[in-house]
Amino acid sequence: MVHIANLAGDDTSTSATQQVLEALDGRPGISVARTFAPHGTEETGDPVDALAAALRIGRWALRDAGADVLVWGRVADDDSIHIRVLSASQAPRGTVRTFRSVGDNLILPKKFNAELANVLYAVTLAGTDPASAGAAQDLATLMEPALAEIESQKDLRAEGMTPAMMFCAQAACGVVAGALGQFVRDLDRLDQASDTLKGVRDGMDRTADPQVWAMTNNALGRVLRMIGAFRQQPEALMDSLAAYAAAQEIYTREDFPLHWAIVENNRAVTLWTIAVRGEGTADLEEAIAAYRGALRVLTRERLPVSWAMAQNNLGVALRTIGERETGTARFHEAAAAHQAALEVLPRRRLPLHWAMTEVNFARAIEELAQRGEGRQRLDEAVHGFRQALEVYDREQFPFEWAHTQDALGVALLGVVRHLGGAMRLDEAVAAFRASLEVLDQDTSALDWARTCLHLGDALQLLAEREEGTAHLEEAVSSYRAALEILTLRHRPLDWAKTQISLGNALATLGGREEGTRHLEEAVAAYRSAIEIYSRDELPFHWAMVQNNLGTALWNLAKREEGTALAHQAVTAHRAALEVYGREQMPLDWAATQNNLGNALRTLGEHEEGTENLRAAVEAYRAAADVRTRDRFPLAWAMIQNNIGNALQTWGEREDDTARLEQAVNAYRTALEVRSRDRLPLHWALTQSNLGATLWTLGERQKQSSRLQESLAAYKTALDIFVRAGADYHAGVARRNIKRIEQMLSNRVGEWASA
Repeated sequence: MVHIANLAGDDTSTSATQQVLEALDGRPGISVARTFAPHGTEETGDPVDALAAALRIGRWALRDAGADVLVWGRVADDDSIHIRVLSASQAPRGTVRTFRSVGDNLILPKKFNAELANVLYAVTLAGTDPASAGAAQDLATLMEPALAEIESQKDLRAEGMTPAMMFCAQAACGVVAGALGQFVRDLDRLDQASDTLKGVRDGMDRTADPQVWAMTNNALGRVLRMIGAFRQQPEALMDSLAAYAAAQEIYTREDFPLHWAIVENNRAVTLWTIAVRGEGTADLEEAIAAYRGALRVLTRERLPVSWAMAQNNLGVALRTIGERETGTARFHEAAAAHQAALEVLPRRRLPLHWAMTEVNFARAIEELAQRGEGRQRLDEAVHGFRQALEVYDREQFPFEWAHTQDALGVALLGVVRHLGGAMRLDEAVAAFRASLEVLDQDTSALDWARTCLHLGDALQLLAEREEGTAHLEEAVSSYRAALEILTLRHRPLDWAKTQISLGNALATLGGREEGTRHLEEAVAAYRSAIEIYSRDELPFHWAMVQNNLGTALWNLAKREEGTALAHQAVTAHRAALEVYGREQMPLDWAATQNNLGNALRTLGEHEEGTENLRAAVEAYRAAADVRTRDRFPLAWAMIQNNIGNALQTWGEREDDTARLEQAVNAYRTALEVRSRDRLPLHWALTQSNLGATLWTLGERQKQSSRLQESLAAYKTALDIFVRAGADYHAGVARRNIKRIEQMLSNRVGEWASA
């Protein structure tokens, strides 16, 4: 539904308004209603407040009437018709929101022809905000022929057309192409829009009509931001910033404060998009400052919904910077920004704005929970996502529903990683599968691929808690499906991230099998990721890959002769620790210290002396200082198991049994946390390690009771290994059980029973 307001300054017979009405009436896909009153002519003392009132009142009137677009404007003294198109803005799309320029979308001669009427129709369609992915697709089916029609009109010149009118009409064609590209994520259309808008910008004299030039630059900045985000292309993002800077040469804060604030918000969105690609905080700090500057003009009183959307943008930037800093202050600021936005977004009148902001609020709360604010926060986050799903009906808003299901699944994974809980993990897997039932690989390729990536992550966690290799194999398949979309050429950062996840799944799968094929594939995946994650540009990502690579090399080293792979593993972990600092990234530092301990222990097992074993114990204990039993019980138990492993090997090289007794104590301490029901495979591995140490003690002390304890530990471990399909570990356990049973049989009566 399109509402047409009487043009201000029109003659008594409203001939110009009637001409606009006739140009749109009967067009495919729209119905037209005339409001009969001029819009935006209220006289106030402040022109900024007057313009804000026109936007605010117009949008609320459209929303109340269930209409989509208001066509309004004025007839100038030279009889030219200045057209503005105001959207109801019913449906914000994406994580963050950019704003269209406020100004004349078209300038038409007094008597415009059919060709210019076609441009007006296309511009009106482009001014619509579709409420859902389905509505966007329906709108695109109208826009495609409309754009094709105006593209076929090689020359938009008409009687009475000035150069400013020409450039404005050409820029409008670029805006239409950009809207079409945005609605259906068509990069070719976005490229077309970029080329058209650049041609207008470069071809016109900015001094002849500076506002048209500024609007063109704002539109270009929005298109280039989308191109840069979709393609992960930094050059396009930098060009977007340049376009916004050019727009603000005209739209200064002093002369055009509202226009300046709109561009400033958009500039901040591009800065945030750039920052997401990297690891630093400078661009995020600048984005936060820009949002706050824009909010001082886009006030709650002037434009409450635009203010709320800018607050939402600010919250997203604060959450992003919080992920790169210690503490929780930024996340609290982010949550406060989203809560402030929710205060002016009534769920009943603006359900889609409310739901989008509720999702972002839940994400900020989720981060607080992961920084130690507990189960209550995680439950609050999960509740927030489920509240949003009450708005995003699956049938009416399938894309938004699927996107929120994915976000819910990610939050549930956070619950599992930090607090455990098999039920939550099953719910996460179900959420991702539900999302994939709706997302189409062809029409929603990126979202489909990212949900495949998240499903793979959930399946990996599930595999840690359940038996067999089926979930790991499905995770590998899920990651490889994602890589069909997230290619090195088109999505290099997402490609690298998925290679890492694939490597993790392959490494775990390789750990449950006797061969080395999957471990070798894991090493190859990590080395592929390092091609993108360079130390200079992405040091923390680089360090993460080095750490994972070291772990895969360590697992291979345990199955092959020699120490070359173990040395490579140590080198990789130490490289990671050059980037990870205990104060800056304590959890990553601790995890890498643990992994370094593993590699040093393996070296110590293959080389003479105890130097590497001593260094391994030191590395483990350093990790345990950070990952304490109270805060990280599962990680602490793993480290205790590893300390036991190093002490066991160390003890085997000394005459006394002190180190071996320490190892037994470490294993038994670990088993206080690693329960058979909660983590069966980890429990079995620790039981197997305990069995090996008790075996050595039994031989050293000549005590058959120690051998009996060892045998019992191996047998309980074997039962789990068989159920889990861990063939390698099961084979080791069977061989050890047979040897201990033979030893007990041969030496009955030789040793004391206690």
